[in-house]
Amino acid sequence: MGQSRENKDISDLTYKLETMGCQMNMADSERIEGQLQGLGIRPLDPDVDKNKQPDVVILNTCSIRDHAEQKVYSYIGPHAKRKRDGEDVTIIVAGCVAQQEGEALLRRVPEVDLVMGPQYANRIGDLLEDVSNGNQVVATEASHIMEDSTKPRRQSTVAAWVNVIYGCNERCTFCIVPTTRGVEQSRPAESIVREVTELVEQGFKEITLLGQNIDAYGRDMIPKRKFSDLIRIVGEIPGLDRLRFVTSHPRYMSLGVVDSVAETPAACECFHIPFQSGSNEILAAMGRGHTREKYLHIVDRIRS
Repeated sequence: MGQSRENKDISDLTYKLETMGCQMNMADSERIEGQLQGLGIRPLDPDVDKNKQPDVVILNTCSIRDHAEQKVYSYIGPHAKRKRDGEDVTIIVAGCVAQQEGEALLRRVPEVDLVMGPQYANRIGDLLEDVSNGNQVVATEASHIMEDSTKPRRQSTVAAWVNVIYGCNERCTFCIVPTTRGVEQSRPAESIVREVTELVEQGFKEITLLGQNIDAYGRDMIPKRKFSDLIRIVGEIPGLDRLRFVTSHPRYMSLGVVDSVAETPAACECFHIPFQSGSNEILAAMGRGHTREKYLHIVDRIRS
């Protein structure tokens, strides 16, 4: 990735990726790894690469957890020292802290080569090409999510994540996700079905549909689509044993979604619906857009 590697076989390059945070980050990391391996860069193997450090270091960050920024700087510090000591190492900070901090990351740790927000997880190959030309790159501008033609490096051979909607349009007073992950962008149902079908054909038995606000799926599309319809469509794919989804927002959890789970044999009878407070006053202060009564009504319908 640096000037001294111009004559080095790329198959000799290794990477190490550390993931912090939610399932969305885990899915993004799988896609990042798939692209790196598509470029011929292999994961560092402790058994094969004894006493060696990775040539490419990626930290996929989360801004929700306590002391998120401090954890980032603590992790990349030793690798920044490697670079100051003359080693040829490429340092990448991805994810929500990267989106939040942007140029500030480079000012604080000038050894960082690439800062990329979550919406660029499918474009790391193009960004690394820019880095290989000697540039420091900050990719945090709002961007349309590209469909990824590479194969993610799945961490399981049985269960797989599938993103169906990116971003969040809510403005909860305590949450930074809309700032770091951008506005909602729903994937076409046809694209989702194609990916799930391929996974089932590869032997995957369980699929978890992912979104920061998954039951808002389709409201940004023209014409609008319903998440309940997506559950039914995906659930009909032959060979799919189990279908799950996260994370739901009580404000958009409709009775139609509950009914679609009940009526779709592959859908697991499991709902992930965050419960922030039982006080309407606090829920209003948090900007959640729903009441205690709304939440209890959803629970009653699920139980029935």
